[in-house]
Amino acid sequence: MKIKISGIEEKIIIGCYTHEKTQSQQVVVDIECKLYTYNWLNKDKLETTVNYDELIEYVRELLPKPKYNLLESLGQYIASSILEKFTLISQVQVDLVKTALSGLRAQEIKVSNMQLRKFKVALALGSNHVYLPQQQLITAIEILGEYIEEIKIADFYETKPVGGVVQNNFINSVITGFTQLKPEQLLGKIKSIEKLMGKDEVQINGPRIIDIDLIFYDNLIYTHNFLQIPHKDMHNRDFVLVPLVDIAPDWVHPILQKTVKQLCAELPRVNYSIIAKTEYYKGGI
Repeated sequence: MKIKISGIEEKIIIGCYTHEKTQSQQVVVDIECKLYTYNWLNKDKLETTVNYDELIEYVRELLPKPKYNLLESLGQYIASSILEKFTLISQVQVDLVKTALSGLRAQEIKVSNMQLRKFKVALALGSNHVYLPQQQLITAIEILGEYIEEIKIADFYETKPVGGVVQNNFINSVITGFTQLKPEQLLGKIKSIEKLMGKDEVQINGPRIIDIDLIFYDNLIYTHNFLQIPHKDMHNRDFVLVPLVDIAPDWVHPILQKTVKQLCAELPRVNYSIIAKTEYYKGGI
């Protein structure tokens, strides 16, 4: 679903030249927004779409605030601000036209800026493969880098296996980053990576060459088929919470309304599976 709004006008100071610093120029903004239509949205209610008047007024408020030299910079600022303010918008294109001041050859100058929303995600990884489990995590993170930007990696931890199956200790970590993929799309990539690396689902709670779980997807609360966000057991797992505290201690669980740091502090020590912080991983990916 798309929303197009044309002809938002305002006189502002913008330009690189001296004469542009003292004279206001007419700027016209056209906006085209693409909205999410996920199946968790109720239909035919104002809160499932964007209030047009609110969007127009917001853009009008943005225009005079920055004193940019370039129309391109102003377009980028408006687009990113809209995505931050209106969470139902997945993609926005901002077209700006300014009327040139007298003495210039061009009568109008037009620029376009398109931006896609990026979602902050947290993923937990684990491996107890007989051959360098820490390297399995690093390999998985490198592949995930194709779909997740600005990755931050927590420390690696050696943990005891849970579930009663006799097996090697695990190496666990957590990453955060930003993606443009929808939740189901990201889950599909995760499953493909696990399969590519040789994960075997035969034994429940058995040995794993790699395990990748989607923990958080922004502040989304979502259940569909095999996907549940936030991860249903994350608040009970020290091998998720402890590394997540390393890189995102203030991330608030959208259901429990507690930070990761709070959840970690409340987890009984008797339930801890972490043996030690490992020295396997150093540096960046």
